[in-house]
Amino acid sequence: MFGIKKVAELTGIPPVTLRAWERRYDVIKPTRTEKGQRRYSQKDVKDLLWVKHQKEDFGIPVHQAMELLKNKVDEPLLSLPEREAEPSIKEQKPKDLYEIHIDRILEALVHYDTGAANQMINLCFSMFDFEDVFHYIIVPILKRVGDEWAQNRLSVIQEHFISQFLERRLLSFFQDLTVNTSNVRAVAFCPPNEHHHIGLLLFSLFLKRRGIDVLFLGENTPTEDLLPLIQMNNVKFICMSVTYQDHAKHLEKVIKELSDSKLGLTFIIGGQASPDISETLRPYVLANDLASWKKWFHTIAPHSS
Repeated sequence: MFGIKKVAELTGIPPVTLRAWERRYDVIKPTRTEKGQRRYSQKDVKDLLWVKHQKEDFGIPVHQAMELLKNKVDEPLLSLPEREAEPSIKEQKPKDLYEIHIDRILEALVHYDTGAANQMINLCFSMFDFEDVFHYIIVPILKRVGDEWAQNRLSVIQEHFISQFLERRLLSFFQDLTVNTSNVRAVAFCPPNEHHHIGLLLFSLFLKRRGIDVLFLGENTPTEDLLPLIQMNNVKFICMSVTYQDHAKHLEKVIKELSDSKLGLTFIIGGQASPDISETLRPYVLANDLASWKKWFHTIAPHSS
């Protein structure tokens, strides 16, 4: 639950406007504490961002957007005279919609405007499923940042700032997702000397959303004491990520040692270097895209609880 000041920060809508909208339209209605302070739910925040999006991007008056929201109409009406030349949502491809947000968010971050970037990302979460935001907006931004840095169009400072900013957004979701810890668990780590873990974090979020608790160890993980951790925590899935082929050599040893424990573990290897690793490790490789992850999970779902 969020107070009105926090909601104003998240949405860019001033507190006085939030109060006026509540009083005037009686659609988005926060609860109240015993002292009368407003408390907004996450859904309230998404609804406010949706209304703001209709107003600012499609020119729909607030009262009309509120009515659409009240009647649970998902698509905005784009038939206003000043919008006739603009393609409707139905005519726009998802990729085109994602590209618009990618450009805007990256432009804000290049200029260190975290306030604008946060508002735009929050808007994306109100429009799209959060996994789609991660995979089709945030990941492409990270890839573009890497390319721009490699071509000397972004400084090292800019690349580091943007990467850290987006990683924090991912981590906030990871921390907020709660699952039943009595279910089977996964351990997620990068082998020694491997420092790229964004893809691993995304896969961990993917698992948590589907009810599998994840012990996220992150980058550059020493592997000597993994077995006691696994035995103590009902771990069934071992998730590993490698960006450089040389780092994969550690995984063969880890998989052999853990396989010898006869715990019936499932091993998953992802990351940029995963398609090029040794034949021994190939059976454990999972492609680095959301569709492949969903297909894989469908095959193991009956055995994941």
